[in-house]
This record gives sequence, C-alpha cells and structure tokens, in this order.
Amino acid sequence: MGHFPSWMLQSAHNYLKASEVLDAQNLPHVAQVNAAIGMEILLKSFISVPDQHQGTSGETYKLDSVALAAAHQHLKSVGKTSRKTADKHDLLTLFHAMPEAIRSSLSLDSQEDSFERYRDVFTNSRYPYESSSWKFSDPVLMRLLRWTLANVVGYYKAQGSQDPFVLNYIVEVQARAAAE
Repeated sequence: MGHFPSWMLQSAHNYLKASEVLDAQNLPHVAQVNAAIGMEILLKSFISVPDQHQGTSGETYKLDSVALAAAHQHLKSVGKTSRKTADKHDLLTLFHAMPEAIRSSLSLDSQEDSFERYRDVFTNSRYPYESSSWKFSDPVLMRLLRWTLANVVGYYKAQGSQDPFVLNYIVEVQARAAAE
C-alpha cells in the first residue's frame, strides 16, 4: 500500500469530536467551523504527499499542487469559481482534486452538492463579526464528516492498512452502532 496519512485522519477525527462536543454545548456555529476544518484535512489527505520524516510518527505532508490546480481549472471551466488561484480551504476544490476513482469508491460523488454548499464555511464562518460571515449553521457538515471519515477509514482498511488508528476506529464505530 502507498502512503497512509494516519496523522491527517486522526486530526480530522479530533475536529469531528470537537464539533460534536461544541454542538452538544449549543455552539452550532463553532461546531460547524470545526467540522469544516476536519473535512478539509480529510479531503487533503488524498492529495498530500509526505515531505519530511517519511515513515515516522512525525511524518509531514505537502499538498499536490498539480491536483489542486487541475481541480481549480475544472471549476473555472464549469463556472463554479471566479478566483484566479486555487483556494486550499475550498471543500469543492479539494473534492475535485481527489482522484476520481477514490471519490467514486467512497461514494462521495453523491455528496457533491453538500461539498459545494459548505465549500467556504472555514473561510467565511470563522469570524462571525465580519459582514461576509455565514449567519446560519446546521449539523449537516458534521454529519457529512462523520460519514466520510468512516468511509475513508474503511477504504484504508480495505487497502490493507494495519495502522492502529484505522483498526481501532472500525472497532469503535461498530461498538457505538451496537450500543444505539
């Protein structure tokens, strides 16, 4: 199996957990921003390549700028962006930067409308006092992150990952489902 961005999956999971806690504390706006960060990291995990400390617990990554640029060009060609350069926080750009075969195997194509709707939550929702900030929030992005993360973990397990996070996550999700 190729590179496995365990740190990135764990980070996305941490933001999902933070989002769920914040939502339970009646802080839906902050929960949605955390869900957006988690989703951004999760999508970036498919277009990142190790750049330092490969194979160690301190492995770091950089984005595949070619995939990002191609996704940006695609969105320009279909009239879904007017930006001159790719936005590294735009969930729709990151969605299109992912390899199409992986998107399809994760059933993400069915969620493209949600990625478009919530594409700029992180950029335009962090500072609620700004006039351009989103004035509403809902749990949809948090649910989409939970669903996508489970699919991604399942994907990596099917690819033969023996990463403890992946193996434990599957057990944890199954236990939670059995308890409900």
